[in-house]
Parts: sequence; C-alpha cells; structure tokens
Amino acid sequence: MDRLTQERLIEEIKEHNEIVAVVSEYVQLKPQGRAYVGLCPFHGEKTPSFTVSREKQLYHCFGCGAGGDVLSFIMNIENLTFGEALRLLAERANISLPDQHLSTPQRREKEELERLYKLNDLAARFYQKILLQTETGKRALAYLKERGISRQTAEQFRLGYAPPHWTGLVMFLRQKGIPLQEAEKAGLVRGGGDGYYDRFRDRLLFPILNLRGQVIGFGGRILGEGQPKYLNSPETAIFQKGRSLYGLFQARDQIRREQQALIVEGYMDVLQAHQHGVPWAVASLGTALTTDQVKMLKRYTGRVVIAYDADAAGQAATVRGLDLIQDAGLEVRVAVLPAGEDPDSLLRKEGADSFLRLVAKSVDLFTFKLSYILEREDLSTPSGKARAINQVFPVLSQVRNRIAREGYLKQIAAALSVSEESLYDQWRIYCYNLRKNKQGLDIKNNQRHTIDNTHPQPQLISPEQRLERELLRGCLQEKDNFERIKQKLLMEIRFTSGLYAELLQQLADWDDPGQWPPPANIFAPETRNLYLELLSENELNPLPVDVEGCYRRLRRAQLMKEIQRLQQEVAVTSENQAGNTGSTKNLHEKLALLNELHKKLREEFPTFYGLT
Repeated sequence: MDRLTQERLIEEIKEHNEIVAVVSEYVQLKPQGRAYVGLCPFHGEKTPSFTVSREKQLYHCFGCGAGGDVLSFIMNIENLTFGEALRLLAERANISLPDQHLSTPQRREKEELERLYKLNDLAARFYQKILLQTETGKRALAYLKERGISRQTAEQFRLGYAPPHWTGLVMFLRQKGIPLQEAEKAGLVRGGGDGYYDRFRDRLLFPILNLRGQVIGFGGRILGEGQPKYLNSPETAIFQKGRSLYGLFQARDQIRREQQALIVEGYMDVLQAHQHGVPWAVASLGTALTTDQVKMLKRYTGRVVIAYDADAAGQAATVRGLDLIQDAGLEVRVAVLPAGEDPDSLLRKEGADSFLRLVAKSVDLFTFKLSYILEREDLSTPSGKARAINQVFPVLSQVRNRIAREGYLKQIAAALSVSEESLYDQWRIYCYNLRKNKQGLDIKNNQRHTIDNTHPQPQLISPEQRLERELLRGCLQEKDNFERIKQKLLMEIRFTSGLYAELLQQLADWDDPGQWPPPANIFAPETRNLYLELLSENELNPLPVDVEGCYRRLRRAQLMKEIQRLQQEVAVTSENQAGNTGSTKNLHEKLALLNELHKKLREEFPTFYGLT
C-alpha cells in the first residue's frame, strides 16, 4: 500500500470514529458552548479542564497539556502503539485493515480472534433459532413466559436454548465444516478426538457481548435438575469474566443519559430491569465486582447504584466490590431491598415505580457499611457497642470530608445510644493513634528507601520545557512567526527533548508556502502525537503566543545554564591543576569560552546586566 492510500485509510477510520462519541466511552462529557468538557483521564483533577471539540475533532486538557485527535486519544488512554490504536478504531467502525499493516504474529492473532468471534456468533444464532423457531425450544420459551420475560426482550438480548442432546451443536458445526478444535478454543464444546460434546445442554443461554456488540461468551441457566445452576463459558482469548458486564452493550447509552449505572447480580435481573423501563442496569456475571469492570463503568458515569438481594449485599466480597467503586472515584450507593427479594422478583411483583422508589432511597456507602456492622453486633451490651465502634472507626477514617464525618459521628452516636461527647472523645483518641502509627510507618519506609508507585502522579514538565512547547505552539499559529525566527531556533536553541528538536526540523523542512500548519500525515507517529497535542491546544486555546518573548527567555535561560556549568568546571579545574600544563591550557580555554558567553549575554540581554 502506497503512502497516499495509507493516509486515505487513516482518514476514513478517523471519519468513522467521531471523537466525542469515542471519548465519551472513557470520559463523562458535558456540553459547554461549542465544546464538551469533563475530568481529564490522564491526570487527577476535581475541576474539569479536559475539552473536546466536535467541530475540530480534537481534544485538549488545559491542566496537563494532553491533546490530539481520536487516534492519539486511543493511543494514550489504552497505552497502544499507533498501529494498535488504528486497528482498534478500525474494528470499532467495522473497517477492514489490509494485513500488510500487521506483523506475522499480529496477523495470526487477529485471524484467531476473528474466528472465535464468528464461532460464538454462529453458536448464538443456532441457539436462538432453537429457542424461537423449534418444538425443542418451546419448553424454554414457556420458562421465560413463567418468569415474565417477553419474546421482544428475548430477541433484544439474543437469548437462546441449548437442547438436552450431547452433540446438538457438535453436529451443527460438523455440517458447517468447522473444526471442533476451534469450537473448543471458543469454549463451546469439550472433549477431544471423536469424543467432542456440547458444553451447554438443556440450558437457557444468555449471550455475553463486548462493547462492539460481538458475542464473546455465554451464561447458561439449567432448566431441569442438576448442578451448577448457572454455567458460564470458560476463559478464552476473547472472554474473561472479570472484564465483562452483562447488558453493558445494551445499557451504555442510557447510562450516559441517566448519569448513573444500576448494578444487579444476575442475568434475569438485567432482563427484568430493561423490560420494565430501567435500561441502565448491568450485571457482574454472578461474581464480586472487579477493578476492570469498575473501569468500564467509569467510562460512562460517575455514579453507581448497587441493587443486590439482601443476602448477597451482606457478603464480604460484595462489600469489597463497593470499596473498589469508591476507590475508583465514583459515587457509590446501595439500594436496600426487602429480605428475600431481588430486582427480578421485586419488579415482577410490584413493578418499576416501586423498585425505582427503592433505588431513589439508596444510601451512601458509609451508611450501608454502618448498618452492616451494627446488625451483626449486640448493641444492648457495652462490649457489643465497643466492638461496633472498633469496626466503624476505620471505615469513618476513609471519609475525607470533615462535614460529612461530623454528620456520620452524630449518626453513629444515635445508633449506639451513646452521647456525642463521649463518641467524639473516642474518635479523637483513635485519630491520634492513627497519626502516630502512620508517622512510625513513614519513618520505617523512608529508612528502607521504598517508593510507593501505586498511585503514580501525572508527569510534570520543567519550566524550560513548558517554554519550548509554547514556542513551538506559537510557530504553528502563524507562518510568519516561524519564518521570522526559524534560523535562530535552528542555530541557537537546544531543546531539552529530542522529539521537540525533531518536530522543529520537520517544520523547517516543510516547503509548501500555501499550507500552514502542515498536515499531520507528514509526521512520523511519535512526532505526530506531539504535533497534534500542540495543534489541539491552538484550536481550543487560540490566544496568540509571544514567540519572540518565548525565544528570548529560552535563549537567556540556556546561556545562563551554560555559564553556570562552565563556572563549575573552571572551579574544579583550578583546584586540580597543581602545575599540570595540560590542565592549565584547559583552564584557559574554559575561561575564554566563559568570557565569550558573558559577552553574548551582555549584548543580547543588556538589561540583565543593568546596562540600559
């Protein structure tokens, strides 16, 4: 593929991946004038400084300086190379990439993944046809009717039925000429040799979709007697249970609109919620929430409501899942359901209005944990109250807002029937001991020279490097700016980053006087990212840059830095010369160079020496 064709393909992929839609899958955006704003995903912030322009198809963060187009966004957010990001966006837009873009291992991996997706889709259509169009499926349809699930909902979620035969799918795949070894890799069949048999038998099947709507696995509920009641696909190259949420493909747009996600426990809970007009519900596939699942939700909302049944909500694993949500920076609330009820049964019995009232009355995470702790202690005895306090205070210490903490302390005092004064005294003692233990731990950590990398901070750039970026940004604003100062920059400025120097040289080599700034496709992927960052900042922050001023400040800073370096070298050489002829000659050379630098500084910046 020639360069022109390649660039056309890249532009086609970008055109089919509208930047606001793509970024919205990772960041909660709100319209503000002609742009969209949200919290930057590349550094921690509380006030939105991340801006996306639909008109320009660019993004920029005024806090950390990140910026670019949809390709550079995917590269940064997913930590991908240019080629990997291009493939991801091509798949998202259902655009086929020529295989010459891929290395041999990448081509093999891509082909294997495509086979697994096709196999799962074929199996889903096979099971769905059995459910909806055959006599065999009537039993499963009757079960769905009994559970209050309509045919329309069954079709929307692509439900199917695996017949009770051992080789129903096996025979179907053989008729299609599909190797059963491939079906085994997809988790659809088991066995080996001539002894392959279906993994799912006599089960209502719930296809699990990824965010592109592709079938990646199945959950199956047995209709007759037997164990396990629910059976999921095994882990495969395209399915990892802890990285998937049932119903997210169908729910994500509504989650954005509602600005909250409802997490339920099971497949039936999701179906009933969507069917009853609560289409922002998803399920965690019957397991405790994982970090990857929480990250997926954070792309669409900053608020999560948990609606598990009473027994499940009391499990320690569930509480840890709630902590994960809060640690990720999302607001988490818990809808407390009546004993013995789950969302499925409650929606069927009392309808959506009653269920949504419970959701509206959901409590914050601390209140839920407080109730969870107090229900398990005998509060009629002093020792029971003391045990409860010992469990509650570590939870309360995680609440950073002082006003909220004060409110919670009053809530605890009322729940335990103790005076607020005595509780405050106990809390102050706890905080004192906590600080004391933390100081001791910090001293030990410092002695061991350990570094905590669990929460990496955004990378900071030096004032000099910030000036260099401003200078390059100003050169892109106006061709005259660049032409006027180009030779000085090339001859006199030594950039701290080789990437900056490379971009400057490529700008200097651009010889089309009619187009400025140059098109992004003239740059290599690495330089292109920097170029797009600067370009996006200009588009979203069009205030003119004082190019001459930036150049002069950089020039002076570099002259002064060079003078300081030489002064240190002269001092060291003077101490070590001790009659050494070679050393004396070296010293004279350095002194001459130092004098020359001082002369340049006086001539170029006379105000620095008070000469004007």
